[in-house]
Amino acid sequence: MSIFQLSKPTDVAKAWLVGIALMAASLHVAAQQDPPGRVARVNQHQGTVTYSPAGDDSWYEIAPNRPITTGDRLWTDSNARAELSIGSTTLRVDGRTAIQFDELDDDSIRITLEQGSAQLRVREGGARDRVEIGTDNLELMVDGPGDYRIDADPGADATHVAVAVGSATLRGEAGESVRLAANQQLALSGRNLAAAGGPAPRPERGFDQWVAERDRLEEQSLSARYVSRDVVGYQQLDAYGDWRNEAEYGSVWYPRNVDADWAPYRDGQWVDVAPWGWTWVDAAPWGFAPSHYGRWARIGPRWGWVPGRVNARPVYSPAVVGFVGGSGASAGFSIGNGRNGVGWFPLAPGEAWRPGYRASQRYIDEANRAAAYQQRSAVRNGEFVHRSNPGAVTVVPVDVFGRGGWGRRDIVRLPGDRLGAAQVGMAAPVPLRGDRGNGGFGRAVAVPPAFQGGGGRMAGTPFGGQPQQQQREMVRQQQLQQRQQMQMQQQMQQQPPLAGSQGFGRPQDAFRQQQQQQQQAQELQQREAFRQQRDAQRAGQDPQRALIQQQQLQQQQQQGVRQQQEMQQRAAQAQQMQQAQQAQQAQQAQQMQQMQQQALRAQQQQQLQFQAQQQQALQAQQMQAQQQNAMRQAQQAQQAQQAQQAMQMQQQNAMRQAAEAQQRGLQQQQQQVQQQLQRQQQMQRGGGGGPGSPSSQPALGDRP
Repeated sequence: MSIFQLSKPTDVAKAWLVGIALMAASLHVAAQQDPPGRVARVNQHQGTVTYSPAGDDSWYEIAPNRPITTGDRLWTDSNARAELSIGSTTLRVDGRTAIQFDELDDDSIRITLEQGSAQLRVREGGARDRVEIGTDNLELMVDGPGDYRIDADPGADATHVAVAVGSATLRGEAGESVRLAANQQLALSGRNLAAAGGPAPRPERGFDQWVAERDRLEEQSLSARYVSRDVVGYQQLDAYGDWRNEAEYGSVWYPRNVDADWAPYRDGQWVDVAPWGWTWVDAAPWGFAPSHYGRWARIGPRWGWVPGRVNARPVYSPAVVGFVGGSGASAGFSIGNGRNGVGWFPLAPGEAWRPGYRASQRYIDEANRAAAYQQRSAVRNGEFVHRSNPGAVTVVPVDVFGRGGWGRRDIVRLPGDRLGAAQVGMAAPVPLRGDRGNGGFGRAVAVPPAFQGGGGRMAGTPFGGQPQQQQREMVRQQQLQQRQQMQMQQQMQQQPPLAGSQGFGRPQDAFRQQQQQQQQAQELQQREAFRQQRDAQRAGQDPQRALIQQQQLQQQQQQGVRQQQEMQQRAAQAQQMQQAQQAQQAQQAQQMQQMQQQALRAQQQQQLQFQAQQQQALQAQQMQAQQQNAMRQAQQAQQAQQAQQAMQMQQQNAMRQAAEAQQRGLQQQQQQVQQQLQRQQQMQRGGGGGPGSPSSQPALGDRP
């Protein structure tokens, strides 16, 4: 019998469950994918840092152990800084910086930097990982491991990019691209990779020093020797615990300074974070990695965390626990005084974890493969090591679960025999409440100025994408659909036991038992009658006494017939009850089918809307490209016209200069003629008649 099975249903119930499972599976294949196996976490922060969950416009003070995922936004106030771990990639932001996680899953990291300064350190990269950071001016695509600095100034419409190690490609809105190698930087303005005027901005020295110190501490991390750097939150293990080598489990981490009655998953709270649902948020500063990866073992008097394989890429889990009472069995788990409780315990090394939400077998296999360790302990027949240990199981009332943190007075102590006899499931036996489904909790704060209306990428249209309001609405609709699917799944799990689960209400089994009882009663009556006749014959009793005994036997037979009739009536009533229950089950199945059809139609409508929005965005991009081409052609025509005008002006100048030169030549000729005439006149007035004198020379007009 499976550990997740609450009861053995009848054939009718089996058929009903198979039908529902097939419908749910078809809906799952069409609408749902595996949740991401990678999240982000705020490892360290200074000053006031706030966040807003995906699909929500409210803002809260940051909670370090709350996972950051797609659609979440982050703001650092003045004189504040924050460091985020995204697997082995680290993002650090300076004060007055606004970012949004546009996409965060197993293969992609896409972040929007609305304003401020960010430093990105990528340890591992390749064809599998796509790392991008976008600003209002450009998109930076990381080509491989390295260190990258981005400063966005929306007021000046400029972005400054510096590559210390590695290489990156910058992309403009019209497809322009520029590649930056190591030790190169570039300041750009606009959306077409135009060089920004003026000197490049000088980086803030205090932020650079802080980044260098954080890098140094990361390189010196002792825990990086025992776990993969893709385990989010491993950096906090160094300051709050110690590593030891255990013969059975290999490398084990022990937390320091915990109470004597402390147990894993005891100090913290359950929060509904989409798309996983109920997620454990630990209160300890080191509590992220041991809550979402690996397994816990009780070694002597202490709890030790067994991380698993170092060379395997870990898969994030909302909580690696088993729930006492089974999935959807909270009504059957009484804690006394008419109250119901919820209990959970950490899974031990070698125990398989299955999510409480729908996921593929590949996802489940990878999650458990990464948590394997060197030697497996004996786990037989679905038994759990910690479920019957009162010191390992945490039990609280149902009305406390998911309502924020609780105190020690809210924890209920139960004996081990009651815990060991209870069913165990992997889904929390409490439905998602829906009132805080975006995963926001903590002290509410005002909306940061960078995310308020009135311009900016977050408030307007992002680079190469859709308006942020549409993006947030789409994220909200997707999360609502995922939450509805999870609620539907939990409702299916929380259906009351069908006919046959507790003996009562199993009409088919009851009718069969009544028939068997009737046959046994008839056989018993026949044997009793034969015995009485035989005894009478042996004793030689008189005929009158034999007649009396025969009458008594007839009365007993009549009484048996009446009992048989009553049993038949009860069987008929049981059959009627069965038919009524079958009708009710059919009605429930029809209602469930209608709900699933409505969810499918809603999903189809959402997909159509998404396609229409994509088509509109594509058309807008095409129109913008056409406008840009038209503007470019107009500029080229204007430039050609200006060149033609310049050529005409040059020709006119040349003609003018030629005319002036010709006029000057004529003037010079006239002057020469006048000078000659004057000389002749002077010679004539001189009077010399000799042949050698000037007067004896012929006149200018008398020359042959």
